[in-house]
Amino acid sequence: MKTMQKCLILLLAGAMAAVSCNKQQEVKTYTISSDITSVSEIPANNPGSQTLVVTTDAPYWIAQGPDWVTIDPVTGVGGGKSTVVTLSFQSNYKNESTDMAPRTGEVKFSGGMTSLVVPVSQLGHKGFIDPNASIGGIPDEDEFLDFIAAVNDGDPVVRWLNDKQEVQLLADLDLSEVAEWVPIGNVEKTGNGNNASAPEGNYFTGVFDGGGHTIKGFKASKTDIEDGGTYGFFGALYRATVKNLNLEADFTVGGLSTGDAGVLAGTVYASTIENVKIKATIKTEGTQTDNKRFAVGGLAGFVFCCSSEGDLLESSIKNCEVEVTVTGGSGKNTKSGATASMFGGIAGFVTGDKSAARDTIANCVVRGTITADQGRCSGLLATANNATIIKDCTNYASQVNNFANGRIGNLVSLLNLDCHMINCTNRGDLTTSDSNTTTAGMVALLNDNSCTVEGGGNYGNIRTGNAAANGRGLLVANFSKYSSFKDVVVSGTLGMVGGEVYEINAENFMDYIGGGSKAKVSGLTYVAPAQ
Repeated sequence: MKTMQKCLILLLAGAMAAVSCNKQQEVKTYTISSDITSVSEIPANNPGSQTLVVTTDAPYWIAQGPDWVTIDPVTGVGGGKSTVVTLSFQSNYKNESTDMAPRTGEVKFSGGMTSLVVPVSQLGHKGFIDPNASIGGIPDEDEFLDFIAAVNDGDPVVRWLNDKQEVQLLADLDLSEVAEWVPIGNVEKTGNGNNASAPEGNYFTGVFDGGGHTIKGFKASKTDIEDGGTYGFFGALYRATVKNLNLEADFTVGGLSTGDAGVLAGTVYASTIENVKIKATIKTEGTQTDNKRFAVGGLAGFVFCCSSEGDLLESSIKNCEVEVTVTGGSGKNTKSGATASMFGGIAGFVTGDKSAARDTIANCVVRGTITADQGRCSGLLATANNATIIKDCTNYASQVNNFANGRIGNLVSLLNLDCHMINCTNRGDLTTSDSNTTTAGMVALLNDNSCTVEGGGNYGNIRTGNAAANGRGLLVANFSKYSSFKDVVVSGTLGMVGGEVYEINAENFMDYIGGGSKAKVSGLTYVAPAQ
């Protein structure tokens, strides 16, 4: 009996063990599904929410997601039941002007040893720069290049205006990485004749205040300026002001035909340049055709004033300093008149429309050296053609010019209709080699009965290949057409290139101030040159 009970117990234990093993082998496999498998292109601003229907036969489920997604509910009962789950998305938007990158993530539903992943992706936002929102000026090179593009595209420049409504430079700039220069105000045609018209196109107008800052590394080269073209740091200024700027430049120019170029501005029309300092190496190659004016200036190429509907549209260059090393050629241009290739330390060609308006060049200084082969070349202006006043200016630049039959004065090559020079002094030496080039310390040619010279004088040493008495002088090559010439200091020395230096003193200096009629010359003072 005891033996039978023992066997029965063993049989029951074996059966229970078999049942236990079968239970371990029968593990339940669960599923989780959603009616939406992914959520994409969620708006950056006002993104809203998305509902999912989650179904699982697991006993329960739990959800997880990125911190910019709120899940409601985060847990739920399964057992074959469906649950509506809401995904709410945070904004990926800061403000209209701020870039926000797109973002991606995933919402994961887990339960019963299984899971479901629903990818989610949200759009970014590309910031919009409001052209009417000012940043107060130009803080760096990138903003400066954007400013140039805006001017040349005819777009508003409000972004770079200060509280005075002036474009203001806020820092020094280095433009040495700018490979090809496009002028500010890159107009195609300017109409720069003796009676010019306003430039057409997207010229610069308004006020550019350099704030006393320096732009260095400015490299500009264009030797194929087209007929009527203009070139410089600024292309064309119209009813504009440029002030308080220091510019360091390497400048090379040449023209196919009539054209103008200036380190600061190619064309200055009814505009003002004030308190600008230029330090530049300049090479001018003249024109590829003969008898076509190509005017180049250390500041400006062409300067113009006029009257329009009763308004005086005057131009002025004042309180400026220019330091240059110049190499000047004429190309194929053989002329020395108004259609010559010309260079002036301040400006090349200055004129007006014979109205009441005036161009004024005042309180400017030029230093450096000029090595030229050009028909007109001067320390201040190559040509004062019409309606121009030059006052309180000094030239220290020395010049050597080898042009044949040129008109070379170390202050101004020509004073024409209604042009006046007041208290301007030459302290630079001048050498011309050609026997027919009119050569003088102040003005090569006085060309109209209305022009006047008062004050200032010449202290430079003049050497010339022209032996004619009416072809060279300490002051003027030939006193021909002028209204008055008075109160001028006569100094310096006069002589032939490689030859005689004339003995000049207080008794005979009038014989060496220049040829022609001196009836309207008065009040001259001789000062012996320093030994």
